[in-house]
Amino acid sequence: MPQGKSDIGKSLDRGPREFKTRVVEKEGNVMLVAEKNVVTTHPMNSIKNVAKLMDRYDFRRIPITDAGTGRLEGLAVALDILDFLGGGEKYNIILKDYDGNLLSAINCPIGKIMRKASFVDKKASIDDIVKIIIKKHTSAIPIVEDERDKKVIAIVTERDILPLAESFGITIGETMQKKPIVSSLGMMISDVSKVMVRNRFRRLPVIREDKLIGIITVFDILKFLGYGEFCGVKAEDVLSERVEKIMSKEVITVDRDQDLADVSKLVKETGIGGFPVVEDGKLIGIVTTSDVIRAIYAGG
Repeated sequence: MPQGKSDIGKSLDRGPREFKTRVVEKEGNVMLVAEKNVVTTHPMNSIKNVAKLMDRYDFRRIPITDAGTGRLEGLAVALDILDFLGGGEKYNIILKDYDGNLLSAINCPIGKIMRKASFVDKKASIDDIVKIIIKKHTSAIPIVEDERDKKVIAIVTERDILPLAESFGITIGETMQKKPIVSSLGMMISDVSKVMVRNRFRRLPVIREDKLIGIITVFDILKFLGYGEFCGVKAEDVLSERVEKIMSKEVITVDRDQDLADVSKLVKETGIGGFPVVEDGKLIGIVTTSDVIRAIYAGG
């Protein structure tokens, strides 16, 4: 299978962990790194439309606001949509309220499955954001004008605080998630969805005879389900489709001996948030944006 293997940053700097990053001071005001043109949606927008919004803008979390006031009401999360459509605990809503009809379910309001949102006001520091992202395992935090009116004015994501440097002096092998959970070609979409939701994973490598042959992400599944690109209307039939039908076969991989800074560079270049770590064609780990943030800001 063709793999887009990166060769950037093969040389390692084993010196002190001192580096130059675009987040110069963690104590700086959060608005220095926040995205001002925040994409929001309203509680009555359909799950299908919200999934399309996530795909279009490459967002895994979208603030849900009151259409008139802009007040924060909740958060639409890709994994929650996957939980709902893909056979997780929220899937029971489809069975109970929609008689297992997936086409009806994907058109129900996002407010039905939105979650409570962590947020900060515009006076918060970058360090406040880092702590929330690490502690709560969230990838995006809305910023409000103040805590009383909760009007959303910006958002900060993992990528906004992702440190950039020529070298961190830390190898990918030191930070990667070893023995990652994987998918096989024969697994059903429902099985993969449950694994992702249960473990809060955004992607699963697909292997055959210990060899990496592809990757499947939350967005691959949401695009398939949310766009209605399937035959039939019964959820159980749709979810029985096999992984090989929707997985990505071209995968960007990294080596364990590369500097961790190469991951930040790849995220910036590709917009992808995680990369399988391969040795002699075999999968030995996976490294993500979250791993970089934990290693650099929290020391591991």
